[in-house]
Amino acid sequence: MTKENVKKTSFFKKMYLAIKDFEHYGIFAAESLWVAIKYLLKIMIVFGVIVAGMFTYQFYTYFQNAVHYFENNIQEVSFANNQLEVNKGETIEIQNDTSVIPYIVIDTDATEEEMQNYMQKLESYEAGIMVLKDKILYKNEILTQSLEYRYEDITKNYPIGAFDKQAVVDFIKQIDMVSLIVSMFFVVFIYVYAVYLATAFVDIMMLGVLGFIIGRIAGMKIRFRATFNIGIYALTLPILLNILYIVINTLTGFTIQNFSWMYTTISYIYVIVAIFMIKSDFIDKQAELMKIIEEQEKVRREIILQEEQKKEEEKKENQDNKDKEDKKEEEKKQKKKENPGLDDGLAPQGVEELRNNE
Repeated sequence: MTKENVKKTSFFKKMYLAIKDFEHYGIFAAESLWVAIKYLLKIMIVFGVIVAGMFTYQFYTYFQNAVHYFENNIQEVSFANNQLEVNKGETIEIQNDTSVIPYIVIDTDATEEEMQNYMQKLESYEAGIMVLKDKILYKNEILTQSLEYRYEDITKNYPIGAFDKQAVVDFIKQIDMVSLIVSMFFVVFIYVYAVYLATAFVDIMMLGVLGFIIGRIAGMKIRFRATFNIGIYALTLPILLNILYIVINTLTGFTIQNFSWMYTTISYIYVIVAIFMIKSDFIDKQAELMKIIEEQEKVRREIILQEEQKKEEEKKENQDNKDKEDKKEEEKKQKKKENPGLDDGLAPQGVEELRNNE
């Protein structure tokens, strides 16, 4: 496949070639930077759509489970004067490692010592919520420390009055789930697309540097733009595997330890193999070019030899013609010597008659 054909190749065909055929990395490396970046933007759109879809599905599932749990397990809720009470201060502790929020504790009658104990547990999880009498503590994997939201501050900014369980149930029923899900999807998509695209560019820079160094070690004068392009296409399989892992993890809760290391290792292997394949292809083409040059030189020598032979034949022919002309001229001169009257235009018989008359 030529460079022009690859330019016309569909996006999904390029994905297939980037995963399966290392021989095409030489063509990918020679593409313009903008063409390679457009490919990256497209594959990150695929990634963002699927991840946002799975997260939205997970959010919807957990939201429904939370509503079901609230309706069936929370008997009493009371909020007044910026104070919350749930089940008369009963402790509710939920731990689920496969959940988006793996740790949830509700204790509106917790002592200071119990609060410290909850805080220690919360710190051991990537994400969690702690609901207390006068505040809510929230933590996720992005935050370095828990965020604290006091009910007093919330009611100052939002018109929230006193409510009970039935008011909460009525509020939930009024929620437009379609609008909520669509809004959630687009918010998550924008967030995932921006964050993962920035992360991908960092990975590609590292892959580009690695490819440049490997190329120099291999004795190739390869430009960084080419190795940057190679880095973009080398991320194809890791990104698709990441999508597959997120889907499986969301649906089944299955996890792989150190998956990020596998993600990085695969992309590094692709870059290294692609560089050496390009070098091998370059050597093969160079050998093929040398053969072509040798054949051309052989043909050129044969043509020169044929031209020289032709010149020799022409020269010989010219010489033969000249010899023939010289021979004719010599014969003519000889005849003149033998028959002098030929110079006067008389025939030999006429000359003899003149002699007799004399």
